[in-house]
Amino acid sequence: MHQVKGFTLSCVIVIIAFLVSAIGAGLLADFFGVWKKPFIGASAAFFVVLSGYITAPSHKKTMSLVWFIVGAVSAWFLAGNSTYPEDYAQAYQPTLIPLTATYLSGLVALLICNVWHTRNKKSS
Repeated sequence: MHQVKGFTLSCVIVIIAFLVSAIGAGLLADFFGVWKKPFIGASAAFFVVLSGYITAPSHKKTMSLVWFIVGAVSAWFLAGNSTYPEDYAQAYQPTLIPLTATYLSGLVALLICNVWHTRNKKSS
């Protein structure tokens, strides 16, 4: 029962991390006047995978992979049919830039989690 509570709390924290990172990245991108969608996706993916790893009560490496997969599927639906913004030369043309940025950021976070896991396992 303790594990169930731990994983439930972890899920809540990951969802909060997703919302905070997406909103924060959107506000920062708006402040700097850059295209929001790639930054929001990349930030959300990074923090979802990382917070999923950190907050998992056990099976941390597996949970970071699970959150990466959940995020990748979600990103496919949220950013899959993206177009360039209206102030770009290719305005309204389809692009994979936001989806690619999201996937790459999630992969970087997954690699960080794996390295972190390996180093912590060796030091124990």
